[in-house]
Amino acid sequence: MPALPGGSPVTEGARSHPDGFSRHFAAAAGREFHYLRTGAGPVAVLLPAFPWSAGSLAPLALGLAGDFTVVVMDLPGCGNSHSLGGSPTLGDYAGAVAENLGALGIDRCHLYGTGTGAQVALEVAVRHSERTAAVVLDQLPLLEDSQRSELAERSCPRFDPSWDGAHIAAIWWWCREQSLFRPWYRPEAETRLDADEPPPRVLQRRAADVLRAGDGYGDGLRAAFAHSAAGSLSRLEVPWTLVTSLADPLTPPGGRIPAHGRHGTVIHLPPGPDRSLQLRELFGATGGADRSLHTPARTPDAATVERGYLTTTSGQLLMRRIAGSGRPLVMLHASPTSSALLEPLMRELAGDRPVVALDTAGNGDSDPPAGDGPFDIGDFAAIVNEALDALEIGELDLYGTHTGALIATEVALARPWVHRLILEGVTMFDDGDRLDLLPRADLLANYLPTFEPTWDGTHLAAAWHFRRAFTTYWPWFRRTRDGIRWVPMVELAAFHRGFVEVAKRLDTYHLPYRAALAYPTADRLREVGVPTLIAAHPDDPLQAHSPEAAGLVPDGHWDALPDDITAVAQLCEEFLAGP
Repeated sequence: MPALPGGSPVTEGARSHPDGFSRHFAAAAGREFHYLRTGAGPVAVLLPAFPWSAGSLAPLALGLAGDFTVVVMDLPGCGNSHSLGGSPTLGDYAGAVAENLGALGIDRCHLYGTGTGAQVALEVAVRHSERTAAVVLDQLPLLEDSQRSELAERSCPRFDPSWDGAHIAAIWWWCREQSLFRPWYRPEAETRLDADEPPPRVLQRRAADVLRAGDGYGDGLRAAFAHSAAGSLSRLEVPWTLVTSLADPLTPPGGRIPAHGRHGTVIHLPPGPDRSLQLRELFGATGGADRSLHTPARTPDAATVERGYLTTTSGQLLMRRIAGSGRPLVMLHASPTSSALLEPLMRELAGDRPVVALDTAGNGDSDPPAGDGPFDIGDFAAIVNEALDALEIGELDLYGTHTGALIATEVALARPWVHRLILEGVTMFDDGDRLDLLPRADLLANYLPTFEPTWDGTHLAAAWHFRRAFTTYWPWFRRTRDGIRWVPMVELAAFHRGFVEVAKRLDTYHLPYRAALAYPTADRLREVGVPTLIAAHPDDPLQAHSPEAAGLVPDGHWDALPDDITAVAQLCEEFLAGP
């Protein structure tokens, strides 16, 4: 059987946010899509296999960047692109790609797809030939009806979250088995693949892609399995190339595939080489592609959370924004998650004002700080200030929670236009003079384990249990009676949503955390010169000393946060409305 869903193993990248690219969001037909861009020259659009993100094709894209403007799309429901909803067909995916091209002002391009992404590329070329200068189909699945039916039934198991983390192990197993057997669920000598296993960092990116896609991770695969690629191949009217590997189960005995349709060629490549050389030759021989594209302006919408990127000297920060008029509110999340978890409160606070939330550097979908570190909270605040300058924000209100509260404090100290400041959950530590506080040295030594990807995925399971321990002990590593948190348990679905954000940046999650643990909170709070509300939920482990923190701020105020999010928003709004 063909490469399902992995695509060409030699072109697979290890990061969903790779170096050498700019990352972008755009809108088409009422949905948001995400893409990577690099290079200059005629436009070449690359489509990954389902359910992988655009980062999977980063090495191939960089190999083309010297001769082409390369766009690598997250297909709908994959990576950072919105899903299509319902039960989409392959034609729906092809239509969405064509709409994306239109939104980017691309009238005509070279097109490449791998694995099930090749099926989407094929349908785009058949249904929207006017947009396709040439198409390269790498390991296109040419399946018999019986194969397609079986794959549709068995290839996409459910990964329902469970507290024991069994779904994390199952996701890793699924991602790894794709590279060992095809189909993955039939581990037999006859189905064993003759190829190197991907390195653990590639498998980590795959697992993060599946976690990010959630329950819909199999939508594109099922759409592909329901469609006959052979029929579409016979209708192609644009120059096309079918790329196969002699080591791939796709290739029939004798290494030949019958030609389908006109204008086409079939080439066989061994499983190891970089595809970029062949693509440069194939696309270069065709011509006819646009040489430019644009990122269209977005129409502000007060009812929609819009995503985008802000460029700083440390790379790109992901931004969530709700449009509005009036003084903006900028929100900074707790580590090690992202601004995705602030969306419910953003929606409550929007209406009379614009609301902006950032993924802080090294968290979520933001790049880490530039350089080797160690970094302090001032470094993270400086990156936020660069982002605010890029937005041309003048006077603003500022909200931060946990690590985000410390970053917000430094932003307020450095930025004279902060009107009012809300800090939710403020850390204070013992430096040898406060036995009632947690010792800073103990936290720095034990709080921040690293999770280097392992071949068997045990690092990801360890990360799950690490985050789980936060809900049962404080600090998480004090797993004794005196460390028990006697609070209601967080709901599993909410916990899992947070873990998805952590899994995106396991390699850098610790950077802002370490800066927070080293931060001289008390000294810096005494210097804050704007009205400041310090608040916390009664169940927050940082609640115990937050009232004391409020007393350190010259114009500080303390309040306990209610459980109801609407009531939290009302409390915040009443404070922010002050002079």
